[in-house]
Amino acid sequence: MRLLYIVKKEDLNMTYKQILRKRLFLSSTMMSRLKFNNKIKFIPQIFSINEYPSENSIIEIQLEDLPSNIVPTKGNIDILFEDQFFVFVNKPSGIPSHPSKGHYFDTLANYVEKYLKSQGLTSHIINRLDKDTSGIVVFAKNSYFHSIISLEFEKRLVEKIYIAVVHGKLTKKSGLIEKPIKRSNDGIKREVNEKGSYAATMFEVIEQNEDFSVLKLKPITGRTHQIRVHLASIGHPIVDDTLYGIEKEANFPLLLHAYSISFNFKLVEKEYKVTAPLPHYFSEFLGSHLDI
Repeated sequence: MRLLYIVKKEDLNMTYKQILRKRLFLSSTMMSRLKFNNKIKFIPQIFSINEYPSENSIIEIQLEDLPSNIVPTKGNIDILFEDQFFVFVNKPSGIPSHPSKGHYFDTLANYVEKYLKSQGLTSHIINRLDKDTSGIVVFAKNSYFHSIISLEFEKRLVEKIYIAVVHGKLTKKSGLIEKPIKRSNDGIKREVNEKGSYAATMFEVIEQNEDFSVLKLKPITGRTHQIRVHLASIGHPIVDDTLYGIEKEANFPLLLHAYSISFNFKLVEKEYKVTAPLPHYFSEFLGSHLDI
């Protein structure tokens, strides 16, 4: 995969090395590797990356990729949006996002790896959802793109919106749940615990009756099972959450859906906002139980 950068007027106070770091977001390690393998080309040619460029000079990078340890497996994927940088996939409930013990070949990551391998590319998962949560999972098409957008996630510059149906009627129409979360003693569940890591989730009631509420949720942090733990901790577990909730209402999957994701890919200053429609069983449940 080839990347071209044309030096702009506002770049002229920087050296080529500074441009590689601040405009193309190359780490020192990646920069050294690309230079050693002759994967960076400068037009016109230069003697040192510490030189200052002229306007409209060109930096051409032949991107390398890191090998993947994901086994490519044929499977159905619902692609919401795709370009040269990312693939946004709508994950069904019941499918793991990535391989783990007992699931080495039957995950969304396996299926996307197979799809991208047919294009000569490698998949790099960016965000992960619980097995029972449906919705948007994003994959980068190169480890370089993955490293750039992962920093945006770490800086909490990515907006994720979830939709959930919970038990009970909330007393407040909106609010912020701030409760630390840590791994419980069983090694699987998480729990609110003062010794845990900071976690924050914003919520807004979309509609409700005495028995159930539909919520829009925005996680500020990204702890494992965060939304499920936070909602259960305030007495409103997600419907059909068998890990943190109560007995199942009916034969429905977990009613938690990663509805939208928004971020700016600063490499090319491109704004992404992708949404995934709610699965059919949301409307089926709401039609039967949320008579407003």
